[in-house]
Amino acid sequence: MRGGVRLVYVNPDFSADTRQAHELITRWPFAVLIAVEPEVQVAFVPLELRAQEGPFGTLVGHVSAADPMAAAIRAGCALRVAFTGPTAYVSPAWYADAGLPTYNFGAVEAAGTAEPMDDPRHVERHLMTLLSQHEKARTDEGERWRPDTWARQRTAELLSELQAFTMEIERLEVKLKMGQNRTPADRIGTITGLESAGRVQLTEAAAMMRTRYGADGCPR
Repeated sequence: MRGGVRLVYVNPDFSADTRQAHELITRWPFAVLIAVEPEVQVAFVPLELRAQEGPFGTLVGHVSAADPMAAAIRAGCALRVAFTGPTAYVSPAWYADAGLPTYNFGAVEAAGTAEPMDDPRHVERHLMTLLSQHEKARTDEGERWRPDTWARQRTAELLSELQAFTMEIERLEVKLKMGQNRTPADRIGTITGLESAGRVQLTEAAAMMRTRYGADGCPR
């Protein structure tokens, strides 16, 4: 890939595989999009993951056509994309052994090259897929919204104001720092502490830890 910038450093203890990266992207699809050439541009966008397209998957997104990022995309710029999953401050008060404060978190960085998507049919398909994924992910009990005739017509009218794109992932790094370097007792204490805090972000981090460790705090 062009750009000559290395991906995020990942301690081997905190590395994970492509499947886990895809799971994080799917659950937390809002990303920081960075064009690294000819000059740095940044945008904040939700992205669609097409996991089966390419060895590491393909990301699909859109920005406002008025955004300077749109010009970079049309030029086929090198892109970096960063996703952040759950983040949680970890207090040493939760440890069974001595320790210092830290953060547990999940994050993914992907790199590739922008490919402009200009066919209105493909752009609309992307928007409807993104909509469907987000509506299905809602946790409230309300009825899932579906676009009616007016919504589809209005969407079609606005397509010219968007610059859509695809980015086949050429390089991928995932970092899941979830207590791998702590003792089983410390992990249990951390999970208990996070769950008792009652904040969604912290309970999400605890849930991610529970997928990795059994009731004894040892890896599954």
